[in-house]
Amino acid sequence: MDEIGSDGRLRHDVPMHVAKRLFIGLAGLFCIIVPTWELYRGVWPPNLASPFFLFIILGAYAVGIPLALAALFSPAVRWIVGTGRIDIVTRNPFFLRRYRLRPDDIADFGLRTIEWDSGGPTFSVVLTTLKGERFETRDFGTAATAEMFRDRISSVFLGQAAG
Repeated sequence: MDEIGSDGRLRHDVPMHVAKRLFIGLAGLFCIIVPTWELYRGVWPPNLASPFFLFIILGAYAVGIPLALAALFSPAVRWIVGTGRIDIVTRNPFFLRRYRLRPDDIADFGLRTIEWDSGGPTFSVVLTTLKGERFETRDFGTAATAEMFRDRISSVFLGQAAG
């Protein structure tokens, strides 16, 4: 778990590594380029089979474009929790955005269960603002760990933590 620094603030990172971003982007480009390259001859010049091949190409675009956009715009998030304030910084290759939240800005501070088909559920802490913005921590393996981290954030935020 993340530690409280000498300044009394709790720092928590939800990373988006360059390798992960690159892999997702290349997968998206692959989904766009390969079907287009292999099937364009079935679409042009127009013929009776053109709609069939165009449907396959557009289906590949429906997968590839969201992957490419996710690679470009998915943020890395850093929580900095201090007494009476939570600063959340989101960063992607194009934008940096800072949110400064006070106690009266927060609508809900709870847990989210994430169900997986390949294993047990994981849990994250979710902070929802009055404006409807949602910020999540990284996933935790058990609900107890996520609750403990939520309580730790609350105690620092309310000024009840020892450095």
